[in-house]
Amino acid sequence: GVAAAAASASAAAPTPSGGTPAGRADANDVVGVRLSRDSGGLFRLVLKRAESGEVYIGALLPSDSGDGRALLREGEVVAAIDGLTAGAAGFEGLLAHVKAAEQSILLEVRRRRQPQEEGGAVLAHALGRLGLGQEAAAGVASAAVERGIDPAAAAGLAENLHRKGEEMKLGWQNAATQIGGWWRDRTEAAQEKIEAIKQAAGPALRETSEEVGHTLQQMREEVALKAEGVLHRVAPPPARPGDPPPPPRTPPSRPLC
Repeated sequence: GVAAAAASASAAAPTPSGGTPAGRADANDVVGVRLSRDSGGLFRLVLKRAESGEVYIGALLPSDSGDGRALLREGEVVAAIDGLTAGAAGFEGLLAHVKAAEQSILLEVRRRRQPQEEGGAVLAHALGRLGLGQEAAAGVASAAVERGIDPAAAAGLAENLHRKGEEMKLGWQNAATQIGGWWRDRTEAAQEKIEAIKQAAGPALRETSEEVGHTLQQMREEVALKAEGVLHRVAPPPARPGDPPPPPRTPPSRPLC
């Protein structure tokens, strides 16, 4: 085993070897904690190798360094130490790196999320599909988990809402397409009927127009003849040379009172 001492420690979301961003539906997160040597010059850290070849924390012994080892858990799989992965260095390589480290090391472990945390990530993802921003979706999911709301059930509801919304959108699109086709068909049919009426009524309208014009011409001629006859009866004939002048017109006499 290797012992460790600490100066200060902090959990980080993304770490040099790559963590899992908040809100992503992944079963594991990478957590990084910095360990420092204690007053005895030891890290107080025990690493072990599993049959599968993974390196994990076998023990975290008490230390007077005051580091953040409390954030780590025995049994957690080591992802990397100072960016050096277990796959690249192997168990022996990690041990040699820890022994050769000067004052501190950055230990990164893979931490499986709790069911509530996984559900919160799934809920945030589902809310994002509904159009909610990433930060807003993560905030709503976190608040749901804090209030004891089952995130898996909420995520299922959000997915159902998303699916229903997509179905409604598709339904509206189909309805709009059908209405557009119906309107186009009716418009074309109406235009065809109008053209047919024009073609059928054209000759009849021309004949009717000619008849009306002929009748009006006859009426004008008859009116002219009648007017000429009336004027002939009312007006005196023109005087001829040698005819005596017409008698003077005297006003009618009035009876005496």
